[in-house]
Amino acid sequence: MTGNQLLAATALLAVALSTAAAQETRTPPSFPRGVELVKVDVVVTDKAGNPVQGLTKDDFTILDDGQTREVASFQAISLPPGVRTPAPLRARPRLATNLRSEPGLPGRTFVIVLDNLNLTPLNAQRAKAAVAAFLDKSVGDGDRATLIATGGGPWWTTTLPQGRAEMLELLKGIEARHFVESGHDRLTDFEAMRIYVYHDPIVARRVQARLDTYGSGKSRQASGQMQEQREQSLPGVIDPYIESRASQTYLATRARLRATLSVLERAMRALAGSSDRKAVLLVSEGFVFDPSEDGFKDVTETARRSNSNLYFLDTRGLDAAGSIYSAAFGTPIDERDTLSAIADTSRDGDGADVLAQDTGGFSVRSTNDLTPGILRLGSESRTYYLIGFDPPPDLPRDGRFRKITVKLRGKTLVVRARKGYYAPRDDVELAKGKEEKGDPQIQAALDSPFLEPDVPIRATAFVLQESSLGKARTLVAADADVSGATFGGAMGASTASLDLLIVVANRQTGDVNRYDQKVELERKPKAADGPTWYSIVREFDLGPGPYQAKIIVRDVASRRLGSVAYDFEVPPLDQWWISTPILTDTLQQPPGQGVVVPVLVARRTFAPTGVLYCRFDVSGAAKEKATGMPRVSSGLVLRRVDGTVVSRSEPTPILPTSLGAVSRMVGIPLDGVTPGEYELVLTVKDELAGRNQEIVEPLVVEARVPASAPPIAAR
Repeated sequence: MTGNQLLAATALLAVALSTAAAQETRTPPSFPRGVELVKVDVVVTDKAGNPVQGLTKDDFTILDDGQTREVASFQAISLPPGVRTPAPLRARPRLATNLRSEPGLPGRTFVIVLDNLNLTPLNAQRAKAAVAAFLDKSVGDGDRATLIATGGGPWWTTTLPQGRAEMLELLKGIEARHFVESGHDRLTDFEAMRIYVYHDPIVARRVQARLDTYGSGKSRQASGQMQEQREQSLPGVIDPYIESRASQTYLATRARLRATLSVLERAMRALAGSSDRKAVLLVSEGFVFDPSEDGFKDVTETARRSNSNLYFLDTRGLDAAGSIYSAAFGTPIDERDTLSAIADTSRDGDGADVLAQDTGGFSVRSTNDLTPGILRLGSESRTYYLIGFDPPPDLPRDGRFRKITVKLRGKTLVVRARKGYYAPRDDVELAKGKEEKGDPQIQAALDSPFLEPDVPIRATAFVLQESSLGKARTLVAADADVSGATFGGAMGASTASLDLLIVVANRQTGDVNRYDQKVELERKPKAADGPTWYSIVREFDLGPGPYQAKIIVRDVASRRLGSVAYDFEVPPLDQWWISTPILTDTLQQPPGQGVVVPVLVARRTFAPTGVLYCRFDVSGAAKEKATGMPRVSSGLVLRRVDGTVVSRSEPTPILPTSLGAVSRMVGIPLDGVTPGEYELVLTVKDELAGRNQEIVEPLVVEARVPASAPPIAAR
């Protein structure tokens, strides 16, 4: 499997986030007792915004809270321009693996967070257009991208440009979830925060005046009832009605804010450990900056630890408040009040802007044309400098924000880097263990757009017969190399434990199927060199649609972990369709049955001896009126990838069962076949309807196929 195929198969699946759960389970980033090397991505441009190359370590000065730090690590990154060539049409890979190809230059990974919790239907289309423009204009061949919606659903990772169509399809199904009140009596999120959290009398009186003058009948009546009380109240006392309205608005705002911050932190955690240039693109109407929310600190520090940057695309454009405070909802607002309302509304996006600045990114705001910002993001992510420094060994563990300043010696250029980092706090660390739920290592592997290689895995899926009305029996099959697992035990026993997780998600519906289990393995004597493959097969009943499966295997003792992802599709079951062909070199006879059945294997490599078996089923074929039976024929060709035919079987009728089921198993001798890459081509014809279908199954013939030795069995 090529590196491009591996990347194209990469998928990130995640169980949909509940807003309430996101509020309660968000955990601050953890710190060791010391603080490790602080790394900073530095972008240097000229005054026209063009990235500057050729700078050296000696050109930079780093200040940590005003103190000069020695540059401990330095790397200048300059990636070649993306090649915008049409992606060739080709079948999905039939096998996915997490085995890494040869290391090369760092790549680029983009996480697109469509913040539909903070998107109104009015601006949702503009947000989707911005994402589509980014995928079209700012990415190149080989870039990896993940699309996430803060309101829940699958996290979808693909390699571009091949996966662009899948991204756009997923994008269409994401709906805005923020519905704001229309009319002059609406409080902005910023106003609600200032009144509810900080008891700001100036903002409260401004809102009070607006409601008295321009509010709806109900709000005017409520305000009128308080008029006499307000005139007699002490300065600084906030009208109870205004305070109540602020409370309602702020509590809803805080719920959305916490959920969005939780998703951002979780996405950035999953980016740790990669040398790629990592950019998180937040497409949103923004959210308020509330310093009382620890989530802002958590996101900023997680961005530092994963060395990722956040960029904010504000989808509100120039008309931030016009649709809300227009004359259509009542008496036209006085120009002075309109300007005040617009100023307050613009503050509703300050929180997203602060995160962008603090993490080394930038914001694109107050414009109806987001394209220049999108192009700038793509350009500067190719040329940058990765600089690291050691913080002081006696760094106080007080959780305080420490400012980072990066300067250039003797050069008049524009420098942009993250603004700083947070020192660790002992009390946060102590509380973390009590708050944390689930398994953070497994969750990080599930969220990550990268494949974990420490446990080699190969995986595939088989869509077989219809199991129930509208559902297909689908088998996810994987082999895990457990030769590196920690085997041990008392009295000569040799056992090991594995954590196994399989998550299957539908790209269109967001439906998620999850299977997790702890597996106890026993290794038999006479160990042999080479991989030791443990086979995993799990069954799911799935409806039609595109799916991604992610398989995670972890050795419990060593905590070494592997992950792999595989794309597949369940076809419409009310039409003519053919099951996924099963290729295997092994048959077995189940107890109590008189027929042999193929043994599912995830590999596509076979030895040049014995027989290669192929089994498939045909569903939905037309039936004769007289007999009620279908008439289907099939043939096959085994050929080299260059087209040279090795063996051929002409089409012959498939005899249906008494119930009308159509299935066939054929055997292809491999004795003497020259090792190399091959294709098994199946042709299936519905004789009554005149329909034909050709299926191409890739395989490899090798002189030596590693066996599962030493034998491994589940206990």
